[in-house]
Amino acid sequence: MAGSAVPKHLLVWREDDVDPRQRLRVALRLHPACGDDTLLQAAMRIGAQPLAARRHLARAELAEHYGPAPGAMAGVTAFCAQHGLTVEGTALGGLIVTLAGQAGDFAAAFGVTLGRYTMGGLSLRAYDGALTLPAGLAPFVAAVLGVDEVSRLAATRSAAMEYSEPSSIEGNLPTTVAFDYYQYPRGATGAGTVVAFIESDLVVDLDDIQAFFTSLGLPEVSIVLELPQGPPTGDPEINGEATMDLKLVGAVAPGATLVGYTQGQSYGYSDDPWIDSLTAALANETYACSVMSISLGMPESNWPPQTAFTVHFLFAIAALLGVTVCIASGDFGAPGDPDGAYRQNCAFPASSSFCLACGGTELVLEQQGDARILINEVAWNEMEAPGQKRATGGGISTFFAVPDYQQDLILPAPFNPDQGPGRGLPDVASNAAIKSGYGLLPGGLGDYFGTSAAAPMWAGLAALLVELHAGQPVGFLTPLLYRLQLGGTACCTPIVEGNNGPPPGIDGPVMPEACYPTGAPWNACCGLGSPLGGNIAAALGLGTGTQAAPANRG
Repeated sequence: MAGSAVPKHLLVWREDDVDPRQRLRVALRLHPACGDDTLLQAAMRIGAQPLAARRHLARAELAEHYGPAPGAMAGVTAFCAQHGLTVEGTALGGLIVTLAGQAGDFAAAFGVTLGRYTMGGLSLRAYDGALTLPAGLAPFVAAVLGVDEVSRLAATRSAAMEYSEPSSIEGNLPTTVAFDYYQYPRGATGAGTVVAFIESDLVVDLDDIQAFFTSLGLPEVSIVLELPQGPPTGDPEINGEATMDLKLVGAVAPGATLVGYTQGQSYGYSDDPWIDSLTAALANETYACSVMSISLGMPESNWPPQTAFTVHFLFAIAALLGVTVCIASGDFGAPGDPDGAYRQNCAFPASSSFCLACGGTELVLEQQGDARILINEVAWNEMEAPGQKRATGGGISTFFAVPDYQQDLILPAPFNPDQGPGRGLPDVASNAAIKSGYGLLPGGLGDYFGTSAAAPMWAGLAALLVELHAGQPVGFLTPLLYRLQLGGTACCTPIVEGNNGPPPGIDGPVMPEACYPTGAPWNACCGLGSPLGGNIAAALGLGTGTQAAPANRG
């Protein structure tokens, strides 16, 4: 089965066999009757349409427009009966089918031997080789997800939140950054918008989060934590990244409903945490999201291709449903996470062409009396040595071709030998630097940072746009932003100073070939640039007037 093999470089340390009696949930992704390409092309087309021309699907309409072919479920049912498996349910118009059974039966059904392997400090279920499908099932099944659990490598907490150094000006409030520096449209609160968060876990202190909103003079923000197995017990360590995501979006769009999904518990769709949590978020009709924020990821080279493409496919479904998906581009600069297999490792899922990939900048601030004045904005790069997690991620994808909306750009050449052209990322950027970090602690203290801050700041803007659109989704915005910005509408401030490469090796080799410069109209550090929120709203027909970048910005 093409794309089903686990990357070989992850299979070095085999621990033992998997207990054949272990119960598993495995998701099948079925091809829509119209074919994968037809659905993907429809999603890309809707992203290029003006908001007024868009007609997003309701979740209940997915089966009618993009359901699986006749005979697909009969084939799945017969396959399960033959191998001692059961069908537990379907989701997203029947394109996701959940099977349950014992590990030994799944291994026999798909022709692999399951083992436990040490990967990235975790013990994960995987297999060597590719899955096989019987001839009667192969025409219907695009991917088999949850036999391995390798994507858990991209569902772990970031260690970046533990690093801190004195800020150039400490404690920048998200409200100041959004409404003063980035000129988000005032008067909107995101009312009527549901923002979904995909998190490694949901160990957060809601009282602390609400106290932060109170300190900003905001009312209580509606937060829903989807925890199917209930809150964690004991005294677990608070998840700083999830806390930051909720605080940033809640501060910018306090009228929105914030709904958290955890990759640490099961929603019953698949043992693969990405497929499980994304399906749960997109299938939830009680809290039907129109915006999604994701601050997780790992190098493309570490993803089983079928898993990555299914996540990409789910983002295409999100586009059809009208969900704006904002994803952090990573914090390892141009080289990417050193755990990847290549010289330059783009982060997935940010490399999906159906998301808004969010890179990082540094705000250059100057204290003038009681005011903090933004005098410049540069690419975020605080690396002191190769491999440090302190610079905006970007580069050229090894997974995805150049999308339609980037065809008019001159994209830089990739650094990897023999790699061809690909989708460039990030698309946009926002404040991510330690030195201009966010003050999310009592009294406005702290320097929360990373492209993990950029994604929720753009998600907060998207929530405001939904309210301004009379509560209707704005959906897949990336192609429109490119068309507007490249056409001369100032939707973003281009970032033209800095780069995202490591310095000459302090603790590692010199890597001059793994460095992208800034520049207009797009660059592989900060994309199109940082947001001019009011201009974006006006260009989309959701407001009046135009805003230029402050005159004192570089």
